[in-house]
Amino acid sequence: MGIPQLLQNLEKIEKPKTKVYPKPSSSGDGAPYRPAAVIDGSALAHHIFNRYLKSLSKDERIPKVLGFDYSIYQKNVLNWLERLEVGFRIANIFIDGHLPSYKTSTRTSRIQTTISNLSRLRTLSPSLIDLTKVNWNPSPPFLIAAFSAAVKGHERFKDVIKTVAGEADAFCAAAAKAWKGGDRELMSVIFTGDSDLVVYPSASHTRVAMLDDVRFENDPIEGNKVKVVLWAPWDIERKLGGGSEEKEGMIMKFAWCIVLKDTFRAAKVVASGKGDILDKVTVGREFKEQYLLPDLERQDGEVELDGMLDSRAAEVVYASPRYRRLCHPPVGEKEDGVEVYLPVLLEDVTKSSAWSVGRETRRRAYRILFGNNATVVEVHRKGEAVNKSFVKSEKGDEGLRTGEDVGQGLNGFVIGIILEVVGDYLEKSIPITDIDVLALLAAVTTHPGISEASLPDVAASHWIWPRAHILSQLTAGIWSLYLLQTVASLPSLEVPSDTDEQFLTKLKGFPSLLEVIDTTRFMTIYAISPDRRGMSKNAKKRARKRAKVMEGQDTTGVSVQGIINRMFNRDVRPEVAAVLNAVGDMRRRVDEEDVEEEGEEGMDSYMGMTVG
Repeated sequence: MGIPQLLQNLEKIEKPKTKVYPKPSSSGDGAPYRPAAVIDGSALAHHIFNRYLKSLSKDERIPKVLGFDYSIYQKNVLNWLERLEVGFRIANIFIDGHLPSYKTSTRTSRIQTTISNLSRLRTLSPSLIDLTKVNWNPSPPFLIAAFSAAVKGHERFKDVIKTVAGEADAFCAAAAKAWKGGDRELMSVIFTGDSDLVVYPSASHTRVAMLDDVRFENDPIEGNKVKVVLWAPWDIERKLGGGSEEKEGMIMKFAWCIVLKDTFRAAKVVASGKGDILDKVTVGREFKEQYLLPDLERQDGEVELDGMLDSRAAEVVYASPRYRRLCHPPVGEKEDGVEVYLPVLLEDVTKSSAWSVGRETRRRAYRILFGNNATVVEVHRKGEAVNKSFVKSEKGDEGLRTGEDVGQGLNGFVIGIILEVVGDYLEKSIPITDIDVLALLAAVTTHPGISEASLPDVAASHWIWPRAHILSQLTAGIWSLYLLQTVASLPSLEVPSDTDEQFLTKLKGFPSLLEVIDTTRFMTIYAISPDRRGMSKNAKKRARKRAKVMEGQDTTGVSVQGIINRMFNRDVRPEVAAVLNAVGDMRRRVDEEDVEEEGEEGMDSYMGMTVG
């Protein structure tokens, strides 16, 4: 990220300095000196994920990436922060919570790139998903949420993380510039993956460190150390002749020349080490706006929003009339509707979007945030391209299913999502087996009947597109519930009078987003029944004639009851059976409707009269 070649060019003007912390106190008897650390949390979340990918072998890559274990990732996050804390005092961790309108084209381009990667992967591995055939790894949809949850659960770091109403970059720059360490100023270091953090206004004590340049070392005598490469924007600015009221933003002008590919001017600055040639450069308004600093004091009063974990959900909240005023840079109300960028999922591009699941749940959230009849534009995949769906925030409660009649051991909200997924397949006349339903139930059941260690390993051969797609549909539904839960938990919001308050109260107790889906348990169902190759792709005619699934027995001959006994706690087994019975009823209703349709097709019409 950042501006290509910016740091390489600035290095020729002012070289960064390599430092090691902590440093012994100058008096020799005090605490070691540790600069303050201001961290771009969104950048760090992806940095740690990418480091994790590099540690995987070729054989591990497919199951470990597709069956991503958030708990292992969270341990890596805390380990990284604790090691950094040895040399730095972590003061702030900021998470992106709102991206400005000038990022629209960039965001759309990134989504399209991901879809193109999915399409290429689908072409190269039409049955099994083989990541080794492409130089691309899908990012876990709840990565930022996992990062935030880990930090918020840590006793030392829980009070320094915040999801902000803007890009984390600007808030990092503002916090580092304003940092005061007790009676004297301490150095404040911004840890980021974006090179353009050196472009923001800075103070003499501000430094910028690229995450790739951080090294954790162990000295046999002095113990653990942190080695970093530090850029000093203040020093570079002055070397270019800036820093006075007459000449400000010289680094910004230099960066603007690089963006415009004004190679002659940029090369002359690099060669001379002076910024005189930049005096007449006029920076574009939109580019300059990116580097304005937010008012941190205005943000600090909104502690009620600290509970937001997911950046995409935070964006929806910050787009609402109640919280829009906090956004940096300021935003106005869009006449053509609020845009919501839904998380990119590992979908089968030959199927319809997974985001059709959970739409009524999201509609309810939009209605609370934006009022009745507001238009929300959802941006997501359709086919092999980025598409927009227009959702009216009108009353849609009748379309929600809770599944609370199956008992207390399973979460009724989640069961409602599973039944919605099943209904989506049946509506399209695509068979969905009891094994598929059991896999969905296993993914959302946190109390296994036996030790996880005794379960069969999930191999790369278990990951086929139909299973990945149905898991993405479940993910879409769970995320929609999380969005509604986030909205329902916000204070000072006027809930529509005809809203089911009891429903929202129950939803507030919904488990954490990351405690809901267990990918390993989902795929283990298929490991137990290895002959199953996912959902059939039979056409509608063949679907009408599909073989009946015997009670307690799947068409593969694998005992459904045996799988239930192996994967589920004794207390929830009757409820699992109840869900399968509910699915059976849904199948029978669809079959009866199909028979009626076939009967109607066989009738003849004569002069407006039905004969048959």
